[in-house]
Amino acid sequence: MSHKRKILQGSASNLLRLILSLLVSLVVPPFLVHRMSTAEYSAWVLIMQMSAYVNLLDLGLQTGVGKFVAEHHALGDRETSTRVLSTSFALLAMTALVGAVVIAFLTWRVPQLFHQMPRDLVSSVREGLLAVGLSVAFTLPFGAFMAAFTGLQEYWFPTILAVLSRVLSAATLVVLLLVHGTLVELALVMAAFNVVTAVMQFLGWRKYVKARVDFSLAFFHRATAVRLVRYAGVLSLWMVAGLMVSGLDILIVGHYDYKHTGFYAIASSVTNFMITIIGSIFGPLLPAVSSLQAGSTPNRIGGLLSRATRYCTLLLCLMGLPLVFGAYPLLSLWVGHNYASRSALYLEVLVLGNVIRQLTYPYALVVVATGRQHLATIAAITEAVVNVIVSVVLVQRIGAIGVALGTLVGAFVSLGMHISISMHFTQSTILIRRSHFVLRALLRPLLCLTPSILLFPFWKRLNMLPANPALLAISAVLTLAIAWRVGLTAEDRQELMSAASRLLYWRVQQT
Repeated sequence: MSHKRKILQGSASNLLRLILSLLVSLVVPPFLVHRMSTAEYSAWVLIMQMSAYVNLLDLGLQTGVGKFVAEHHALGDRETSTRVLSTSFALLAMTALVGAVVIAFLTWRVPQLFHQMPRDLVSSVREGLLAVGLSVAFTLPFGAFMAAFTGLQEYWFPTILAVLSRVLSAATLVVLLLVHGTLVELALVMAAFNVVTAVMQFLGWRKYVKARVDFSLAFFHRATAVRLVRYAGVLSLWMVAGLMVSGLDILIVGHYDYKHTGFYAIASSVTNFMITIIGSIFGPLLPAVSSLQAGSTPNRIGGLLSRATRYCTLLLCLMGLPLVFGAYPLLSLWVGHNYASRSALYLEVLVLGNVIRQLTYPYALVVVATGRQHLATIAAITEAVVNVIVSVVLVQRIGAIGVALGTLVGAFVSLGMHISISMHFTQSTILIRRSHFVLRALLRPLLCLTPSILLFPFWKRLNMLPANPALLAISAVLTLAIAWRVGLTAEDRQELMSAASRLLYWRVQQT
């Protein structure tokens, strides 16, 4: 199977999982916001956010497993792949213990972290955080088994498992909300599903992958551990930087402006949907580039990057435009007027910021796939530092919107640093002229924003219909036309049409 087909297969599988998970994610928040007080919903959001911090102790090891399994499987080296999986599991088990300690510390410090939180919620938040956080720590090592599927570029089992887990956990949460379940009961449900999912990951590996990538704690290999740690060491800096960019924002709002935490979280969850879509579609670039790296030239990898970035930019624009222009009506239909009127501005700023920072997402994936992530770390660190400083300074002056503005400022810093510095140092493995990258991969597809910019003077923020229907229709048609005829090259259009034809032919054959 060609690398392009593998990327498309992985993207399609991830996208299917995402669409089904997204449908689930759209159902639960309205139940939460309508059956909890604003303070309780804010507490729930903080429990889930702090528990998610444990995933940072992955330290990039799962990415390393996917990369090295892809490389060694391509070479037919089953023994080394086995060592990679076994060693990574042991390393992740060690970091999981650290995660349990972190959760215990955060549980103890809840009253100090969120001094504006109603006192009657503190006990429930502590119990909920302990349950969910420890369950996330338990699941951490089992992610290595899913990373083996990724390295083999087989996505069907992770897709099915993720969808089932999300659907069943969401259904259980909804039932609990309907019978007036408590915050602690909701947390216990999430913890139980986390543990069950982890066990299923192991069973899935044993049934479908063991023959190609074996596992045993006896296969722990010191040299492999050093290799994984060296590779993942820089990635861990990226993950910490990612935490400072998008993981601390709700915590900062909760600390300085607790009463707006729930409203900010609603906006943040929508932008997270957008980021997850981009990650699902373009994530397969990493194992694909890793597997073909040995036989590819830097020029070929640069060409692949240019095309992927062009697609990514167009997709970001087409997703971001309705979220910016239709923030209030979309949120109002989803969670009601009360949350929509208070969350719309946060959503608009966060979407702009995340569109800008995700423009270089394909570049970051290719950098990691080629093992050159240490050359691009300065951009991630600089963005994180700027983001946190601006957020903390502004939240104390203008409230939660200051945190959203911190994301926007940091995004511009990240984009500028990657283009001006990171791409200069990665030329030996990713050969692409920066002027070509900016003009053809970024600015060309960004031209599809022109109709929306012209529509801006007619935009009414808090109306269910933000502009005249005729103007909206004309703008939408022009946007799609420019995206197709200008944003894409002739080769891009031909390849997309060919892919669509193959998909249609496959559907006909199946029927």
